Amino acid sequence: MKNLPVPTPMRIAFFAVKHIELGGGIEKFTFELGKRLVQRGHDVTVYSMRHYGALPKNVEGMRVIGVPSLHFSFAEKLSASFFAAIRIAGRNAPLFFRSKKYDIVHHHIAASGAFALLSRMSGAKAVLQMHGIDWKRQRWSSFGQWFIRFLERIAVRTATKNAFTAVSQVQCDFYEKLYGVRPHFIPTGCEIKEYVEPQEILKLGLEPKKYILFASRLVAEKGPQYLIPAFRQLTGCCAGGTADYKLVIAGDAKDNEDFKRHLYDLAGNDPRIIFPGFVSGRLLDELFHHATMYVQPSELEGLSIALLEGLGYGIPVLASNIPENIEAVADTGYYFENKSVDDLAQKLRWILENLEEADSLAQTAKQRIMEKFSWNRVTDEFEEFYQKLIGRGSE
Repeated sequence: MKNLPVPTPMRIAFFAVKHIELGGGIEKFTFELGKRLVQRGHDVTVYSMRHYGALPKNVEGMRVIGVPSLHFSFAEKLSASFFAAIRIAGRNAPLFFRSKKYDIVHHHIAASGAFALLSRMSGAKAVLQMHGIDWKRQRWSSFGQWFIRFLERIAVRTATKNAFTAVSQVQCDFYEKLYGVRPHFIPTGCEIKEYVEPQEILKLGLEPKKYILFASRLVAEKGPQYLIPAFRQLTGCCAGGTADYKLVIAGDAKDNEDFKRHLYDLAGNDPRIIFPGFVSGRLLDELFHHATMYVQPSELEGLSIALLEGLGYGIPVLASNIPENIEAVADTGYYFENKSVDDLAQKLRWILENLEEADSLAQTAKQRIMEKFSWNRVTDEFEEFYQKLIGRGSE
C-alpha cells in the first residue's frame, strides 16, 4: 500500500461563532472539525462572541478568542465578524512579525464571508463555507433579506478563488445557478455515539421508547409549530394508545421569546409535551438513544447535523420533504409534506403503528451515516482542501 504524505501543519482560524460550546449547527460544526484538526497536529483558533456566556481560553486544544458584537438581528454576526477580521488582519500584519500568522481563515456564511478580502489582504487563504441559504430564513425583514444577499455577493466574489464550499449538493446547485461558481461539496458530519443507559431522561418523567424527539433551536424555520399540533391530533393508535407517548421539544429560543411563548400556547396544558430547554452532554445522548423516533419538521436547512445524528443513533426519522432533508435521509427514513400538520400527524401515526418496520429501516440509516457522514471523513476532506489552497502558490 502506498504511503500517503503527512499533511503539513497549518494555522487555521474560524470565525465567527456564537459560543463554541453552546451554539447550534455552525458552532457544532466548528467544534467537531476544529478538535479533529488539532488532533492531527494543526493550530486552530476560534473567534467566538462574548455575550453568549463566559468563554474558555481553550477547548479540545482549540484557542478561543472572544470578540464583541451588537446584540440584534443580522448585525450580531456581522459585527462579530468585523471585530474578528480586524484582529486577524492585525495578527497577520508584517509589523507583528513575531506572531504566528494564519494560513487559512475559514469564514462561516455570508456575514462572515463579507470580510474575506480583508483576510486575503493579510496573507491568509480565505475559505467561504455556506451552511444554508441564509437570506431565506423567516426571521429576516425584507431589508434584512436584501442586505444578507448583498453580503453574500461580496463574500462569493472576494473569497480565495476555488475556496467556496457548501454543506449540501442542493446548495451547490443553487449557488452555481446564481453566481456561476460551483462550491466544493463537503457535507456536515455525524458522530456515532456509544449506547448510554437511561438515567437523566428518567428525571424528566420519560420512559425509554415512549417519546418522540425534536432537538433544535426554537425558531420558526425549524418547524416545531407544525409538530406540536400534529402530535396533539394523535389519539387511539398503537398498543396502549398515544397517551403512552410523550413529545420532547428540546432546544431554546434565545432572543426569540415570543415564538417560544407561541409554542407553549400550542402545547396548551398537555402534560405529554415536555420542554426541557437547551440540552447537551449525557442528557442529549440519552434523549436520542431512547427516543421512539426523531422528527425534523424544518422549512429550511443546510444539511442538518441534528437530522444526521438522529439517523446515526439508529432510531426512525421523520422529516419534512424539503430537498436538503431528502439529501440527508435518502431512502432510509420517512417524509411528510412540508408545513402540513395533517400529513405530519398521519405519518407519525403510521410509524407508531409500524415500529418494527421503522426500526429495521433505522439500522440501514445508521450504516449509511457511518459510511458517508463521519466527522473523520469530513476532516479528511477539509484537511486536503486546505492543503491544496496553501500549496497552489497563486490564486
